Amino acid sequence: MIITLSRAGGHHMRASWRKAAIAAVSVLALAGCRHDNSAEAAAASCEPGPAAIAHRGGTERAMENTLGAFTAAGDAGVKVWEIDVHFDVRGTPVVLHDDTVDRVSPASGPIARLDAGDGIPTDDGQRIPTLREVYDLAGRHQAQVLTEFKTVPTAKQWSAVAAQIDATIGRRAVTLMSFDRAVVLEAARRIPDTQLALVHATGDLTPEEIKQYGGAINKHHSSIIYSRAKKWHDAGIRVYAWTVDKETDWERLSVLPIDGFVTNRPIEYTRWAAERCKSKDSAN
Repeated sequence: MIITLSRAGGHHMRASWRKAAIAAVSVLALAGCRHDNSAEAAAASCEPGPAAIAHRGGTERAMENTLGAFTAAGDAGVKVWEIDVHFDVRGTPVVLHDDTVDRVSPASGPIARLDAGDGIPTDDGQRIPTLREVYDLAGRHQAQVLTEFKTVPTAKQWSAVAAQIDATIGRRAVTLMSFDRAVVLEAARRIPDTQLALVHATGDLTPEEIKQYGGAINKHHSSIIYSRAKKWHDAGIRVYAWTVDKETDWERLSVLPIDGFVTNRPIEYTRWAAERCKSKDSAN
């Protein structure tokens, strides 16, 4: 099944989640429970749950943010990927979480001082990929890509990102996001027609605050409760939860109006979600 994160797709997904939300509230009322994010709020029938979003491609088959990880996710049918972007010494966008390569490579040093064209190795025998390589791969798998900037791009670097999007999967398949609100606003100006999202850790935001930075929020899972998720969804905002790796959290959060789980275990989560639906259908 292809998960579409466009505005139109978000509308249909929200309609489904409204039904689930009503059922969840009914269960809570019958149980006399005041905890609005309880797993006991699960609806009687199995509604489509949050989409699997491969966090850095996932780490189930290969090292994070490598072509091997994204290939494994894509081959397993995971249609939404999350990646991190830095820039090498030539200004080439590369897919890497940290500002140094030390944690994932036998090489060392800041990526801004290294040349990805030289083939920077990873600890599992691959190499740190360029953004274009990952976008090319995403295109072959018909995947959409949540692209998080881990640094503030220069004008030249913004142009390089835009050119690589346009040469590969196209702007409608890309969501540009950052913790840095100024970066999200600059993304809107530099690369229009892409989706935008604000990455946010703890605390609450109003729908109006979120919408200044696009149509989605990528929120730390520990800070998502039913009332917040419903408030955002009712305002037409897509909600992603990161990083959701434990089955207890999958169960707890699956009953909330959340569009996607950003997880290091996208393949296992997909299997778990299918089994959960099968169990619910059998019970009914």
